[in-house]
Amino acid sequence: MALNTPVQPQAGGPVQPQAGGPAQAPAGVGIPPAPRLRRRAYLTSWRRRLVAAAVVAAALGFLLFEGLNNATVYFKTADQAVADRASLGTRQFRLEGTVQPGVQQSGGKTLFSVVANGVTVPVVDSEQPPQLFKVGIPVVLEGHWQGQVYLADQIMVKHSANYVEAHPNRLKSQLPQTPSTAGTP
Repeated sequence: MALNTPVQPQAGGPVQPQAGGPAQAPAGVGIPPAPRLRRRAYLTSWRRRLVAAAVVAAALGFLLFEGLNNATVYFKTADQAVADRASLGTRQFRLEGTVQPGVQQSGGKTLFSVVANGVTVPVVDSEQPPQLFKVGIPVVLEGHWQGQVYLADQIMVKHSANYVEAHPNRLKSQLPQTPSTAGTP
């Protein structure tokens, strides 16, 4: 039997249900309306917005932190990179040093070493080095550690004499001592 069966009040008597249904009060007798249910869709929507905003804020914070962290250290010198080898792992970073004598081409790869502050790093470059690449010139390499060797993906060469003029003592301290440069100040 349907719950919404219409009820017909009889004059002067009790309310009788039609067709055997439950008794119902006549219209206007004072039955309070059913309580309104909370709109869970609104709460769910509000919670979703809050979670989405938190995720977006966390992602932006992470990107900002990483971007500023990478921007503050443009490159590591050879001695810094060797000291930080364990923390750097196989992560990509830039390495700065001066090219030492003994550059070799082997099977499409360039094998050489760079030095900074007395620390030498062996390097294997998988690309063809730029034309200005030569012994005694400061370079910035982009790559990562693989064991004790730095695998370079890119070699960047400073191509102006302004670098030497701006930092003359830095280059002299990094160049290997040869018989021709040992006596020069």
